[in-house]
Amino acid sequence: MLGLIDLAKNDVMKITSNAKTGFGVSVTFTAPTAETATINAMIMKHHTSIDELRNLVASRTAHVAFSEQLLVAAGYPVRNAKGMVSLKDHHVAYKDSTGVVGNYVIREWFPDETVGMIVGILGYLS
Repeated sequence: MLGLIDLAKNDVMKITSNAKTGFGVSVTFTAPTAETATINAMIMKHHTSIDELRNLVASRTAHVAFSEQLLVAAGYPVRNAKGMVSLKDHHVAYKDSTGVVGNYVIREWFPDETVGMIVGILGYLS
């Protein structure tokens, strides 16, 4: 029988990666060392943000949320030699709702090591 944390890990993977019943879209990750993996992940791209004074401002914002387990299963390098999640300069590409492929670089990453989800803040490349 699965415990609550295992159930939560499974739920995170289903919600972020399932293209039929969740938010999953096909996303290609490319490491600085040239390894690639394509998984389903949840992408958000919008044009509002909050500035340092907590004012709503017009600003392009994008992030990706995915199950670490999916990238590991694809043989993609997620962690460094010290066992820490390290996605510096990894690139992400996906086709948005208009059919245009956007290319991004992961600027910051926030792993939730309880449920295995990683959120990456994306910078625009094109």
